[in-house]
Amino acid sequence: MHAIGHALAIAGSMTWAITWALILGFALSAVVQAVVRRATIRMMGGSPEHAEVA
Repeated sequence: MHAIGHALAIAGSMTWAITWALILGFALSAVVQAVVRRATIRMMGGSPEHAEVA
């Protein structure tokens, strides 16, 4: 039983670490999108022909 509890504790800890990192990343992305104008993002992104990856 101790091993199961330990495994659940580690899984919970990993879930928490991933969750707060995702929340922080999405919040940072939202701030950048709210502050930086689209034209600036487009200009920094390069030419349109390089926009497609596949």
